[in-house]
Amino acid sequence: MENRVILGIDNSLDFLNIAISAGDKLIEERNIGNKRVPSGIIPVEVSHLLSANGYTIDDVRSMVVALGPGSFTGIRVALAFCKGISSGKNIPLIGIPTLDVLASPFAFMEGHFLCPLIDAKKGEVFYSLYHVSHGEIERLEGYTAARPENIGEIVKTPCVCFGTGGHLCEAYLPRMGGGGVTLIKDLFTRVSGEALIREGLKRLSSDTGGNTLPIYGRKSEAEIKFNVTLT
Repeated sequence: MENRVILGIDNSLDFLNIAISAGDKLIEERNIGNKRVPSGIIPVEVSHLLSANGYTIDDVRSMVVALGPGSFTGIRVALAFCKGISSGKNIPLIGIPTLDVLASPFAFMEGHFLCPLIDAKKGEVFYSLYHVSHGEIERLEGYTAARPENIGEIVKTPCVCFGTGGHLCEAYLPRMGGGGVTLIKDLFTRVSGEALIREGLKRLSSDTGGNTLPIYGRKSEAEIKFNVTLT
């Protein structure tokens, strides 16, 4: 396991996050602002990260990619890159929903509900609802979009809310603090590369990471305008 290099990529939120590990030991993680077209920077940044640590793509034995929801273009670009490398190099690819990765560091919050919130633009947030029991996180809702004013009716208490969409929902969350809802601001607003790889390893060992279909959370403008379905 120690010599098994794993590459993790998330391009679903505001940063391109790339990480490599040797088994479950993180080697390096980089968070890159998308100042250029993501399809152009992903191959370059991956190559730079690998070479800086003495590796090439031929040393990678597994890949983990965030599936969304989040940026429609970012999700598709990262998946296209990963699927191309996976096919060309015969490297196993594990897909993890972005909201699952955001929730994963909170497995110690026994008895709490978790509600990661992603700013979906257009006056909406992407969300899902989870519950922590015996150190395991169970997802209770699908991955979907909602108006911020509706989140207060969705969460169950005691609940921890966090993510880039938290500030949009703050005014609508019930009974802040005191066993009600705790809103974490300015933290957990990006996908941790270490958490992404850890979740990938968990699903690889349980054979539940085979799905690599993108998760958009809602229809794109093209799907609505032209009445088509994109996958």
